Amino acid sequence: MKLDRYHKLKLKLEVFKFEKNYFTLNQVLYYFSFLGNIFLIYFGYFFVKSIADSIPTLFPFQQTFFAIFITLFLTGYELTKRFILEQLFVGILQTKKATLGLITGFLLSCMLVAGSFYLSVKGAHRLVDNTEIISTTTDKSVSTKQDSIARYYDKEIEFYRTQTSRTRADRKYRDSIVNVLQQTKETKLQEVESKIVDKSNTTLERNNENNTAFLFITIFLELIVLIGVAFNAYFTIGSFDETKKLLQTPKFKQLELNLKLLKLYYQNGKKVAGDETISFNKFKSLVQTQKVDCTQTEMKSFIVLLQELDVIKQFRGRKKEFMISYQQAKDLLENQEVV
Repeated sequence: MKLDRYHKLKLKLEVFKFEKNYFTLNQVLYYFSFLGNIFLIYFGYFFVKSIADSIPTLFPFQQTFFAIFITLFLTGYELTKRFILEQLFVGILQTKKATLGLITGFLLSCMLVAGSFYLSVKGAHRLVDNTEIISTTTDKSVSTKQDSIARYYDKEIEFYRTQTSRTRADRKYRDSIVNVLQQTKETKLQEVESKIVDKSNTTLERNNENNTAFLFITIFLELIVLIGVAFNAYFTIGSFDETKKLLQTPKFKQLELNLKLLKLYYQNGKKVAGDETISFNKFKSLVQTQKVDCTQTEMKSFIVLLQELDVIKQFRGRKKEFMISYQQAKDLLENQEVV
């Protein structure tokens, strides 16, 4: 195994085992959960908008105003829900016991999630529900076809009724034809109605299936928000605890000190490659001013380390210059200490 690969595996499997292994999963779940919030806002919009549409027109551009207001309101609602859920999960993982604050946060979170779920389910129902349209279309279709059939048979019946019948047998024959036409008319009307109603019932069943599907979709969206926020809290606390334990070791305590000194030496990152370094006396003064627990020997050893790593280089006249940027130097120190 190559040495570079060994160092990478050491970082992943030993040093930052938790953070390296779960970083990608946390990123995917966390940012994917925002997609859940977006769709919850989208579904909830249709329900609230349907209520706003029932308000009489009170001022110009009322519909546009309500559309913008509803969108902003639902966005703020979802962000508030995320924030409270994040605080709740972090609090639970930190304290690991029931407190008044956590109980209050839990109840508030339940109310916000329930409200979001209600708005989204109702909105999704309004989005896919075609019951009223189907009923109206069915009634119109039945009426149109029945009227067409009725006109045809009424015309035939009227024709036979107006025929002159001189004998009783002729009248009997005429009446029998009229009765047959009347019965045929009723049968045809019932057949048309039954056929159209059966077709509309099939459409209504599909509509109900869509409503059920959107119910499960809404549940799934709420779950991915909860899972994304909860896992992010778990990852944050886990990474913090892992780093905290590492920093208790002598090696990482030295790394923490070196990073503090590096920040001061680069003057909070203001120095760039090619800039002249600050003098040792000024560096010492900054360390004392910032109350960094560090001896003069440790400061000198730190500068020597920077020279060995080619972070700084001394030229003629004892002039020293930065060879790389602050971020590059920071990454170099972290990798050098970790491996």
